[in-house]
Amino acid sequence: MSVPVLLSVPHAGRDYPAAVIDALRVPPASLVRLEDRYADLLVRRSVQFGHPVIIAHRARAWIDLNRDEEDIDVEMVHGAQRADYPAPGVKQRGGLGLVPRRLSGEGDLWKRQFTLDDINDRIAALHRPYHQAVSQVLENMRRKFGVAILLDVHSMPPLHNPATGAGPQFVIGDRFGKSAASQYAELLMSRLQGHGFTAALNHPYAGDYILRRHAKPRANIHAIQLEVDRSLYLDADLRQPGVGVEPLKLLIAGLVEALADEALGSSALIAAE
Repeated sequence: MSVPVLLSVPHAGRDYPAAVIDALRVPPASLVRLEDRYADLLVRRSVQFGHPVIIAHRARAWIDLNRDEEDIDVEMVHGAQRADYPAPGVKQRGGLGLVPRRLSGEGDLWKRQFTLDDINDRIAALHRPYHQAVSQVLENMRRKFGVAILLDVHSMPPLHNPATGAGPQFVIGDRFGKSAASQYAELLMSRLQGHGFTAALNHPYAGDYILRRHAKPRANIHAIQLEVDRSLYLDADLRQPGVGVEPLKLLIAGLVEALADEALGSSALIAAE
């Protein structure tokens, strides 16, 4: 472990179990919209550099790692009673709870409900192990370096208008300062803008469950979400990797190194006080 920065990629999985395909009401290709399409490729250079990386290979349609395991949509579960579950949040009401239920323009994704045992099996098989792994790596980092940073990598539909320059190509999320010391988001914003990109802070994506669960800034464990415009690295149809993949691999590896330098410098100053 050479740097106190962990990269996680929770939504780029392209492994669709047969049980998912068999239960679909819509064509399998519709599920691509749930993916952070090929975002895992963006951290491959970091892997080569020896940066710690955790990637989910199972598709988000099976279970969403950026949702609380209690964020179960009762409309999807056979025999479930609303009174037995927490009030649904905005994402769940929109059909994007722990197991996605619907997509705009597609309607309901599934032709049948699932059993609670099925949902619990998914939680036990992937959701809990993924988050346990993230927690363990971050704690090991904090013990070794005195500080740890989670950089949670996602991709987003294009928001940028090349003609007007409006709209960000990257969005940095730190839950409005709740999940990380401000210096880290400021550093990322400065680096991205220095490379000629447009970047926004917390709008429209501030970070969700992964940041809420793993961020402990007072314990020097920080968590930041990085959203990348898919048009920067996919082809014109936003389906397959494009020529932008290689430059972004280097960019993200450079961001990791910059965060590490900042974190280690700050940690040394705190230790000297």
